[in-house]
Amino acid sequence: MRTGSPRAGVDAIVRAGVLELAAAVRAGRTSARDAIETYLEHIARHDPGLNAFIAVGAEMARAAAEAVDRRRRAGASLGALAGVPLAVKDNLDVAGLVTTAGISASRDAPAARDASCVARLRGADAVLLGKTNMDEAAFGATNENPHFGRCHNPHRHDFTPGGSSGGAAAAVAAGLAAAALGSDTLGSVRIPASYCGCVGFKPTRGSIPTWGLMPLSVSLDEIGVIARSVGDCGAVFDAIRDADPVGTRPAELARARIGVIAGTGVASEIAAAIALAAAALGACGCAVERRDLAGIDLARLRRAALLIAEAEGARVHARLLSDPASGISQILRDGLGYGAAQAPERVAQARETLREAAQRLDALFASVDLILLPTTPQAAFAFTSAAPSNQADFTALANAGGHPALSVPAGGSSDALPLAVQIVGKRNGDALVLVAGAACERAFGAFAPAMLRL
Repeated sequence: MRTGSPRAGVDAIVRAGVLELAAAVRAGRTSARDAIETYLEHIARHDPGLNAFIAVGAEMARAAAEAVDRRRRAGASLGALAGVPLAVKDNLDVAGLVTTAGISASRDAPAARDASCVARLRGADAVLLGKTNMDEAAFGATNENPHFGRCHNPHRHDFTPGGSSGGAAAAVAAGLAAAALGSDTLGSVRIPASYCGCVGFKPTRGSIPTWGLMPLSVSLDEIGVIARSVGDCGAVFDAIRDADPVGTRPAELARARIGVIAGTGVASEIAAAIALAAAALGACGCAVERRDLAGIDLARLRRAALLIAEAEGARVHARLLSDPASGISQILRDGLGYGAAQAPERVAQARETLREAAQRLDALFASVDLILLPTTPQAAFAFTSAAPSNQADFTALANAGGHPALSVPAGGSSDALPLAVQIVGKRNGDALVLVAGAACERAFGAFAPAMLRL
């Protein structure tokens, strides 16, 4: 990865992403320290305008990179993510850094231990850059944080990057991290990936351990990955996942049955992207046909899931809710307070709504292997606009049933904002979802970090 000019070298390291950079570090074509310095320089240049990071652990990252380089020089075998600079959402514990979960009063002492998924990143020789901005308590989908400030979309200032993992997606899209981990409760990895033009993957529930995650909803929260390509997303997932109980060979895509869900209230450019993705999968030998969602009311499902998150979040943050001086925002206090006030019977009814939706989705998967549908009904919007209530309508579906779901960039809108499509698979069908996503990615073209285009 050695190049002629210093600027070209910087851009090459950032463009390399995860897989190419890790291979270069393992082969000695570049050093982990050079990779980290490149990303730290990008953060210093661009993050003041983006506000993607809550905390950057520069010296910690340098020390970890130097340790990787020493081991390579000593002839040691390096991990799959050797020297790759990654970021994590600030509701995941990183030893030595404070975990805020986007709440100013949440915690004032550094975490003593890494979250399980963070420890696995380190075990794969990744280098952690820091903690990314997020909606307060992961309760929201715009990343307009009252304590740490707005995180802006790298493609357009003063536009939302989505949430609640908005800082993670903005950092990856801007070339400030090669990939990032986030949490996904109703779509909090896939919505920001869609708005920022990244790949966002929520695997089968339970594939990635959640120990060390400050939860919002213990029954819905999952760890997900944001990266600039499907291959990079899969590489990070493979490094932190539990053992694959099923496994799917890439050749199986040629025999896959694809159900296309057009959806209602979807922007025309997103509907056109769905059609292009369907054609790309058909060209791979898939059997593609239009389907419906077997009677699932997406808006009703999203409202039920939100009620569960509000009720469970109220229990998680009961201490902050009970303290008038805790400093949490009124929006969070109202939302979680509403959840706390709900009768157990109403919460149980919401859980039944999710259970019924999961059963209907499983019934649909008896006749298809994958479904193709929008990630979000619209592209990113300005902070001055009201957040659409239907942002999570298409993403909450996979959370209800614990199914794997992938958001894939699908080009740009007429306003030069990213578009996306979503692929949802059967539980434990993660590999097939990723293979199908790679086929769609080839049809839509490669992603370039937003800040390298300025």
